[in-house]
Amino acid sequence: MQRIKNLLTKYGFSIVVLPNSNQSVVPNKTFKGKVLFLAIMIYTMILFLLLSLFYTFTPAKYLLLRESDIVRVKGFGQFQTLNDKINVLVLEIEKLKKTNQNLKNAIYLGDSTLIKKPTSEKKEIGGSIWNVFQELFFAQNEPSIIFRKPINGFVSRSFSANNGHFGTDFSVKIGTPIYSAANGYVVFSDYTVNDGYMLIIAHADDYITVYKHCSQLLKSTRDFVTQGELIALSGNTGKLTTGPHLHFEIWKNGFVLDPEKIFVNY
Repeated sequence: MQRIKNLLTKYGFSIVVLPNSNQSVVPNKTFKGKVLFLAIMIYTMILFLLLSLFYTFTPAKYLLLRESDIVRVKGFGQFQTLNDKINVLVLEIEKLKKTNQNLKNAIYLGDSTLIKKPTSEKKEIGGSIWNVFQELFFAQNEPSIIFRKPINGFVSRSFSANNGHFGTDFSVKIGTPIYSAANGYVVFSDYTVNDGYMLIIAHADDYITVYKHCSQLLKSTRDFVTQGELIALSGNTGKLTTGPHLHFEIWKNGFVLDPEKIFVNY
C-alpha cells in the first residue's frame, strides 16, 4: 500500500473536466490522482459485493451455468436430503434388529431352566378308573404355581384365543403400577413396534407371563423378580394399543392360557 502511495506521489496527475460551453468564464473541476484511484477502488469493491450477493441469493446463477451444471447443483441438494433419510432408516433398522435379537433371546430363555424348581419323582397313576381319567385329562390344566393379578383395574376385554386375543386387558390410567404375577426371571424388557414397551417373565414349570403397552419398564433383562414386585407402569404404547391399558398373557409350553381362570382370589 505504501509503494502505491509513493508511485502516486511520484507520478501524480490531475484530471480537469471542462464543460462544453460558450461562456467566457468556464467552470472546471479538478480531480487529483489519489482521490480518483481510491474512488475507483471503493466503487469496484461495492459493485463486486453487490454482484456476489445477487448471484448467491437469486436464481440468476442458473443463467450463467450450463444445463449439466444446473442439474448437478440441484441433484446435490436432493442427494443430501436422501442421504439424511437413509441415515434415519439405517438407525431404525438397527434398532429393529436389536429388538428381534432380544425377542430371540427371550424365546431361548423361555424354558426357564435357570429358575425351574427341582421336581419330585413322577407320581404313579393308580386307583380307580376315575382317578386315572383325572390324572390324564385334568391335572395338567391346573397351574402348578400361584398367579396373582398384575394390576388393579377393570377388565375391558377378556381372553378369546379364537378371535386372536391371547390375554386379558385391564383398563387403567397411564402410570398405574404393574406387579409381577409370580416369582420369575425377566427374559425380555424392551420396546416393540406393535406392543410398545413390553416385559416377558419366565417362571417355574415352563410358565411365561407377558406385560404389553407399558409406559415405563422398571426391570431389565436378566433381573430376578418376586411375586408382587413393581416391574413397570401401565401405558398406551405400540401400534396395536386401543387406549390406556395393560395387556397380560400367560403361556405354558407354547400354549396360551386364560389368565382369569388361573388367578387366585380373582
